[in-house]
Parts: sequence; structure tokens; C-alpha cells
Amino acid sequence: MVSQSIWIGIVMTAFFVGLSSTYLIFHTGSSDVNEDFNMSEQSSMMSNMQFNTDAPLTIPMIDGYYNGEKVYFIHTEISDKDIAGMMTTMVNFPTLYVPDLDDISSDDLDKVYIFTNGIAGSGPYGGGPFFFQIDIFDSVPGMEEYNQFRVPQLVTWNEDSNPILLTSIEDLFEAEANGELSIESTDFVVNAPIIVWNSDDGTTQTASMIQNMFESMSGVEGELTFVDKNNYVAIFKLHSEKGMGMMEISP
Repeated sequence: MVSQSIWIGIVMTAFFVGLSSTYLIFHTGSSDVNEDFNMSEQSSMMSNMQFNTDAPLTIPMIDGYYNGEKVYFIHTEISDKDIAGMMTTMVNFPTLYVPDLDDISSDDLDKVYIFTNGIAGSGPYGGGPFFFQIDIFDSVPGMEEYNQFRVPQLVTWNEDSNPILLTSIEDLFEAEANGELSIESTDFVVNAPIIVWNSDDGTTQTASMIQNMFESMSGVEGELTFVDKNNYVAIFKLHSEKGMGMMEISP
């Protein structure tokens, strides 16, 4: 395949949610999105672009749970086109459609559990991508098994159950064993690096460098230069082993 080269200028200084001012790398217009606007096509278009290594890249963070504690992560790419559009809409920032993520060996992948019903979502994004409670992760950085590439697992509460907030995979599996919910694995892969998490001693940990921040950009790492949990924002400086000023997305 031939690499693609559509230019994009990235000049973005901050991204704040709620009452804060919002400055976006990607602007969709007013809050009333045009019904004819196809977000999956927009996300696919973004996957054909380049990123400026000299400009700060501001990405909205999303919250989830691990072992009863909040974690904060970003999702940069996914191998399903429709879900890429859904995730783009969720945070008003492009999640790139990268079908080649499906080529990653399943032995190397972790999981993220996404709720399709149950407890209504809250917070800046209305919960997870289906607007129910936020996701649950099965690993965090520092663990031997941690991998930022994950297979989403769809969690659905049964009709005769009484949904409650779940914050760990142990609670999740217990509810499954009790027949309260079902878990269905998807056949796609998401690139979802965790940015902020708690260690076993309760200390807050923050990532410094995200390798393969964009799997579709060969040799690209993201250096975290600023993080704000309260406003759900992380700012990165991209680095390329090729030393390029503008980095192309790989085929």
C-alpha cells in the first residue's frame, strides 16, 4: 500500500471540558451536530493525515476503573470504522480508524470491559461509549501483562438483574458467575494507553512516554508534557525515530 500524505497543521494549546474554554485540534462546529455529518467517515479521513512533531498535541482523557480506583486513558485508534466514529463523537476528538490493528497477535492483547446497559453514565462524556457506566480495565502500566492494545468486551446486564456500579474485574466476574450479566468479546482492537493510575500503595502514577501512541505511525512516541485530571486533558509532544518534522501515517 502507498503511504498517504494529506497535510494537517496541529496548533492546540488546551482542551477543557464543562465550564472551561475549549480549544480543539479537531472542530466539528456547533454542539448541534449536523445529522448528515458522518463521523466514521471523518475519523477515516483523519487516518490519512500527518502530525506536526513540533506542535503540542492535546488529547481529551477518559476515565475508567481498575481495581476499584479511577484510571485516565486516551483512545487514539481502533480497527472498527463504525466504533471509530462513535468514539470520535464521544470525546469530540478523532479516534483513527486503523484496520491493521487486527493483525496484532491475540496473545499480546489485554481487555477493556464496556457496558451496553445498566447504570446511567455521568461526567463529561456521559459515561462510556454507550452512555452507561465507565469502562473497567484488566491491567495498568507497571504490570507485566499490561498492554495498551485491547480487545473490547461488551458487558450487558440481564433483564431480571438489578444493575449496580462495578469498579473491578473481580466484581464483574462475580456478577457474571451469578448470572446477572453477560460478557461478549468483540473482534476488533483499540489502542488505549492509560495515562494516570494508582499503584498498589495508592500512589498516583503518571505516564511519561507512550510508545506506539499511534500504531499507524511507525516509530512515533508521545511524551506527556502536561496532564489535568480535573479537566480531562493530556498534552503530548510527538517524537519520531526518523526525526521528521511532519510524520506520515504508515500504510
